[in-house]
Amino acid sequence: MKPKIKTLIQTCQACPSQWEGVLEDGRDFYIRFRWGYLSFRVAAEDDHSKYAAVNGEEILGINTNDEWNGVLPTSEMLNLIADKVERN
Repeated sequence: MKPKIKTLIQTCQACPSQWEGVLEDGRDFYIRFRWGYLSFRVAAEDDHSKYAAVNGEEILGINTNDEWNGVLPTSEMLNLIADKVERN
């Protein structure tokens, strides 16, 4: 069963596009799109330190082959991560 997103906030719209949030199981996550690369990282269980998700395990990495791109709409990002996580 895939984890489910509880909260999602876009913290930057461009260069990089990035989002932060919490999964229903309580883990923090961090998603970043910069230089054509989308990274989805999840913090270790019970680690809620400031950079836990930023330094967490990368559960998805996608290279779009557009190395100059740093802008990604939230709707497109959600489609790209759909295999790894469910929306609430």
